[in-house]
Amino acid sequence: MVILACFSLHSLAEEVAGLYSGLVPVADQTAESREAGVVDALAQVMIKLTGNSKIMQSPRIQPFLTNPNAYVAAVGFRSLPAEDSSADIQTRLEVSFARQAIDQLIRQAQLPILPSNRPKFLVWIIRDDALEGRGFIGEHSNQQGSLQAQSVLRSFDQAMKARGMPYMLPSFDLEDQLSLSVNEAWSLRADLIDPASQRYQADGWIALRFYTTSTGEVRGAWLYKGADSRQLNDFRSAAGEEFMAAAVDDLIDNLATTFTYVPQINTNELLVRINNVGSFSQYQLVLAQLKKLQVVDSLDLYAVEGDQLTLAVGVEGGAELLHSALVRSGKFASQTAVDALLTGRLEFNWINK
Repeated sequence: MVILACFSLHSLAEEVAGLYSGLVPVADQTAESREAGVVDALAQVMIKLTGNSKIMQSPRIQPFLTNPNAYVAAVGFRSLPAEDSSADIQTRLEVSFARQAIDQLIRQAQLPILPSNRPKFLVWIIRDDALEGRGFIGEHSNQQGSLQAQSVLRSFDQAMKARGMPYMLPSFDLEDQLSLSVNEAWSLRADLIDPASQRYQADGWIALRFYTTSTGEVRGAWLYKGADSRQLNDFRSAAGEEFMAAAVDDLIDNLATTFTYVPQINTNELLVRINNVGSFSQYQLVLAQLKKLQVVDSLDLYAVEGDQLTLAVGVEGGAELLHSALVRSGKFASQTAVDALLTGRLEFNWINK
């Protein structure tokens, strides 16, 4: 039997929380600021859920934006330090949206969905500085004491969190130093970055490089690899502009297309066999894990034989998407043959850990 393995069973995919809530700066606590904040928070949520930073400009969504308050579940003002790390306190509006209402909006508008069980990427960030030369930027790098390096890393972290994308940084230990040099990473040598990244068992990797010209313009490029997909692009920003948020938006917009799906009005029903389900408590855990997946629309018990559980699963994105989502969860080891995948019959071993 040929076993299909789309992702490593040791992948670090994460269930991302907070996808249906937004936190936005507002001028004050007036009704006018609240209304504007709800609109901005809804944009935050839709971008996180669809993986598209330009989703609010789509003609598909415009008919559903006449009353943003209809999607609000809870709202409140908070006083927090300003995002630029100054001593000033900034008023922000925190908005939680009703999941069912937002999901219905996405389905009715036929927008893409980036599932909450998301791939986790290893990120190599390389800076070429006129004074310090080329170097990696990371939590444990030699540039940790550089204020600019800390600022870049903070901006990157904020941008990734705003998109709801989990990531990790290399350790920059001796093994990393021996497997990938700064110049090799700067050259975006995928043939070298790929093996150097394997030890982290992430779902993919990102290499992002940049430098500042004599006129203050920032120029850079990024390269990513994930799910057998690879893409390269460059970016630039004018002097004094915040470049990292725009660079990450472009990166995630491209990367997310590999993992998104458009929900179907009529769901497909697949038969999914789960082995090693030896108790009722494990049966409940299996169901709970499946219900977490946004691609799953319905679950029905089809058959039970010994420790084998067969479920009829209604899905919106097809057999391949469900298969990938289950493997990425880390709870299901694929036993699915290629020909069985094509007929909509999936099989997994339950990983009880």
